[in-house]
Formats: sequence, structure tokens, C-alpha cells
Amino acid sequence: MPITKDQKIKTLAVIGAGEGGMPILERARALNYVHTLVFGMADSMARHLADEFVELDIHDIDRIVEACRERNVDGVMASSEATTEITAIVANRLGLPGNDVSRGFAARNKYVMRTRLIGLKTVMQPNFILFKEGDDYDYPVVVKAVDSCGKRGIKLAYGKEDMPDALAYARQYSSSGQVLIEEYIAGGSEYSVECLAGNGLHEVIQITDKENNGPPYFIETAHHQPAVLTPAMRAKVEEAACDIMKVLGINYGMAHMELKIVDGNIYFIEVGARGGGGHISDLLVPNSTDFDYYKAAIDCCLGLYEHKDVHHVANTGIYFHCHKNECLKPLFDQAKTANWCISCQANTDEFPKVTNSLDRTNAGHIAYRSDHKITLDDI
Repeated sequence: MPITKDQKIKTLAVIGAGEGGMPILERARALNYVHTLVFGMADSMARHLADEFVELDIHDIDRIVEACRERNVDGVMASSEATTEITAIVANRLGLPGNDVSRGFAARNKYVMRTRLIGLKTVMQPNFILFKEGDDYDYPVVVKAVDSCGKRGIKLAYGKEDMPDALAYARQYSSSGQVLIEEYIAGGSEYSVECLAGNGLHEVIQITDKENNGPPYFIETAHHQPAVLTPAMRAKVEEAACDIMKVLGINYGMAHMELKIVDGNIYFIEVGARGGGGHISDLLVPNSTDFDYYKAAIDCCLGLYEHKDVHHVANTGIYFHCHKNECLKPLFDQAKTANWCISCQANTDEFPKVTNSLDRTNAGHIAYRSDHKITLDDI
């Protein structure tokens, strides 16, 4: 893409250079108006994609801010869930586009999220409370690490006898040790909403149907785009998602929001101020739409974003190579030679049981692009 005479090179600081940074940096490399300044550790897997790499602890905010000032950085972008709050603080200190930190960052702590959304009329929430020794609950309840991601530290407690194990599991993944207790909303269907914010705009790019292995861990086993929703329900989801972003101060960049619809009611689960994992953002959205999601997110963080219509161009989806999908073995076997397959990374013949998204990712997947949802009927 040639640079116009009115366009100058913009320096984008990317916080973190792990796996989540790879699609950001790969896209930025193809944008010849973007120079990337990347902060991370010496063994960061995406460091080779940086235009300039600074070996620095990503939690050392003062030194990151100093380095950004020295280089007249134009924007700051998070590479993962772990760097979203740091990125917002850095952007705020530099006076650059970033998510709101004026009342405390609200897009990582699940208790803070829920507290901020009390009273929002476009979405419902389960009852929730922080765990306190001696309290009793109306079981079953969902026990959550207060600031984890990737379904780590989340487990259903069917009764009081399950609480010690559920609490111990949640605390493994809670940076503060705090644990959130939520009412269990049974039934319905789960969705994620792939969002974007920038220059005063809050937009929904795609909605994803999600399958999971149910309680006690609720690990996602498949994603499909676009979600099968009536036009009226899709409009309600889009309105709710934009309201949630505004209330939580997600004003720049990507957001990955999880919702549940039960009997026509939309329940908020959680949100991250970053792209969706499980190859939602880097594989499914680019194949189901004509929208350049990562370029748009980069432009948002540089203050350059302008609205572009999103058009659905295909059905896409991903099946993870896990125990719940063992019945899909014929589909996995066919994927290697199927014209619908866009990614095949099934690591073993055995379909392992998984308890978090890292286990699921390590087990592999198949992904498709077609004019319909790929199922066993396509064998």
C-alpha cells in the first residue's frame, strides 16, 4: 500500500511479543505507514516481527513510558489479555488514544466489570458476589478467578462439598487471590461478539456461535461464524455490546465479549479488551467477512480509524481436537484433503479431555471456510 503525500510513518508501541502479538505485528509489517516498537522479553516468540524490539519487563510501566516518549510514539496497542491494563495506563500517561483508566481499568477484573454494568438496561447479569469465608450460597454456583482469561480458574460447584476444589482451582489463576461467585444461568446458547472501538465509534464486526463441553469447566470446543440469530436478536446483541463497551471505557482497539442468550434474554458473561482467542480474530473473522480486522484495530490505536461497512462473505468455523469432538473423527480425517479446510493442526489421534483453553490449543484443530456450516453431513 503506497503512502499518500499527506501520510507520515506512525510509530505503534506494542506491549508484549508473545503468540498474541504475532497477527498484530504481521499485519503492521504490511502497512508501510506503521513502524512497530515492541516491548517484551528476550525469548518472546514474536520479537522477530518487530521493526524495533526493546527487551523490557512489560510490567515496568515507567520505563515503557520513557521509551515511548523518547521515540515520539503515536499509539499503543495490547498484544494479549495480560497487557490490556498496562497498555491503557501507558496510553493515558502519554496522552494517546487508549481505554479509560480514570475510575480504574474495568476490562480485566470480572467483579469490576459486573459492578460497572449494574443498571444497564440492554443486558442482564447473574447474581454475583466476591467469595468470603463463612458465606453460604444457593447452589449450583460458578466459581471464577477474578482476573483470569481463557476459561482458566473457572469451575461449577454443584454443592457445598465441591467448593474447596473449585476455590483452590480459581485461586491458582487469580493474581489477587480474589474469587468471584456467580449464579449459574442454565440453558440457552453462548456467543462471542467481536468488537472494535475508535474515534468515538463502537462497532460490532462479527458474532460467533460457541459450543462448549458444559460443566464443570465450560471449555469451548467449537466456534462458528456468522452466528445464527434473527435480525431482531442480532440488533439487540449489537446494541448491548456497544453499551457495554461504553460503560466499561473500552474506547480504542479490539474487544472480545462473551454473552449468553436464554429465552430471548441477553446475559453478560465477560469481556476482554483484545481480539478473541481460539483463532476467532486471526482466522475466522478474516475469512467470514471482508473486513480487515487487525488493520482497523491498529488504525484505532493510532487515532486513524474511520467506519467501514462489514459484509459477510462466507461461513467459517473451527473444531478443536478434544474429547467432546471425538464423534467428529471422520471430519478430522477428511479435513487434510477437503476443499473447505483452511487450517488442519490435529496433533494426535487421541481426543484428549481439556480443562482450559491452553490444553485445547495444544490439542489442535481443524478450521473451515464454506458457503455453509461444515458438519458430519459433509463427509
